[in-house]
Amino acid sequence: MRAHIGMVTWNRLALTRHCLASLLQNTPPGYGLTVVDNGSTDGTREYLQGLVGEHPHMRLHLLRRNMGVAVASNLAWDDADGADFYVKLDNDVEVLDPQWLDRLMRMLADNPRLGMAGYRLCPKHEGAPLKLADGSTALEVACCNGACACIPRAVHERLGFWNEGFGRYGYEDLEYSWRARKAGYILAYAPQQDALRHLGAEPEFVDPQQEQGKYASHTADLSGTKAYLMYLLLYEQGIIPLNVGRKYLPAMGADGLAFTLNPTHKALQRLMVRLVNSVETTQQGELSQLDLRAWQNRGNPA
Repeated sequence: MRAHIGMVTWNRLALTRHCLASLLQNTPPGYGLTVVDNGSTDGTREYLQGLVGEHPHMRLHLLRRNMGVAVASNLAWDDADGADFYVKLDNDVEVLDPQWLDRLMRMLADNPRLGMAGYRLCPKHEGAPLKLADGSTALEVACCNGACACIPRAVHERLGFWNEGFGRYGYEDLEYSWRARKAGYILAYAPQQDALRHLGAEPEFVDPQQEQGKYASHTADLSGTKAYLMYLLLYEQGIIPLNVGRKYLPAMGADGLAFTLNPTHKALQRLMVRLVNSVETTQQGELSQLDLRAWQNRGNPA
C-alpha cells in the first residue's frame, strides 16, 4: 500500500520547518509528498525550494497568491496518481510515531466501511466506540478533522475533491466528512494516542492573522456557515451530486501556475449567489424555509 501526503503552507515558517522535519525523520520511506505554498512572504518558499532538492519523493508547487486550503489541497491530490491513499496533513502538525501512516492505511484497508481516518488531535472531538476488524476499538466521529485525514482512492473517485467554494479557510473537511457519511461511509479516529501533535492549535502557536482570516471566511455569506448549510441542502435534495468537481482549474502559463473558473461550476455559482442573497439563517444556525421545487424539476442548477 502506498500513500501520498498533501500539505499546504502559507507563512508560519517555524511551524512548517518543525512539521516537515518531524515528517521526514519519523515516517518510513514509501510515500509521496506534495507541498503547495499559497504565496508565503516570510521565507517559507525559499526554505521549501531548498528542501525539495534533498528529497526525491517530494514535489513542490508555488502559487503566486493565496488560493485557499481547498484549492491547494486539490492541487496536491493531482500528484497522488497511483497511490492507494491520499493524506491531507496540515503544516502545524508534529509527527511523533513512525507507524502513524501505516496504521491509518491498514485501518482503512481492513475495514472497508471506513471512508476517512485520522487521529483525535483535539480533546473536544467526541465520538462513539467502534470495533475494528483487528479487535481494537476506534472512535467513530461525524467529522474527520482536516489537520490529518486519510482517504482511500475509491472514496475520492466516488466523492471527488475538497469543495473549493468556501474561500481561503472554510468547511471543506466538515463538508467532505458529511458527503462521506451521506454516501454510506463511516469515519473514525485511530485508537492510538500521541501519534501526532497539533502544534498550531496550542495557544503559544496560534497565529492571529490566520485566525482573523478564518473568521472572515466563516462569516462571509458565500463562503461561511450559510454557504455550508446551502451545500448540504442541495446535496440532500439531489440538486447537485455528492461527487464534487473543481471550482478553479489549474493551468501552467508563462508566469507559472494560474487558475481559471471552471465553466461547469458557473451555473452552481449563480444558484449559490441567488440562494444566499434570498435566504436567512436562524440564530440556531439553520436555514429558513426554502422552496427548491423549481430547481429539483430542472434536475440541475443551470
